Amino acid sequence: MIFETATEQATIALGTQLARFLKPGSVVAFYGDLGTGKTTMIKGFARGLGVQETVKSPSFVIITEYQGRLPVYHIDLYRLKSTAELIEIGLEFYLHGDGVCLIEWADRAESFLPPNTIRIRLSLTPNGREISVEGLDPGLAQELKQLV
Repeated sequence: MIFETATEQATIALGTQLARFLKPGSVVAFYGDLGTGKTTMIKGFARGLGVQETVKSPSFVIITEYQGRLPVYHIDLYRLKSTAELIEIGLEFYLHGDGVCLIEWADRAESFLPPNTIRIRLSLTPNGREISVEGLDPGLAQELKQLV
């Protein structure tokens, strides 16, 4: 499923709508170059999950935990270079927990991601962003199309 957003607010709104479909243990993997809107979209997911705090990129701390209707784990793997580092930060604990994992630069952890991971690919276009969403249940995908 492909969406286009023209503004930062529209990207946040799409993330807010997508968050409605998440449940305990959901993993959402974000892919895209620097500046394509991964953190912006995660702000929307956090809002949709009831997080009240301001969401910022956790590049330097790697994992930021938020409390909403479910625990939210915002994970940024940009600075990690090896499988050993993924193990060291306890990535598997978060992937198999009761919260929701929102992972930026997920390509660095591809072999760790569960089969039911929702994958979101963002890219810039002349009119804003193109956002590809893969891995949603077909029934949920149809419902999402009606919402947006």
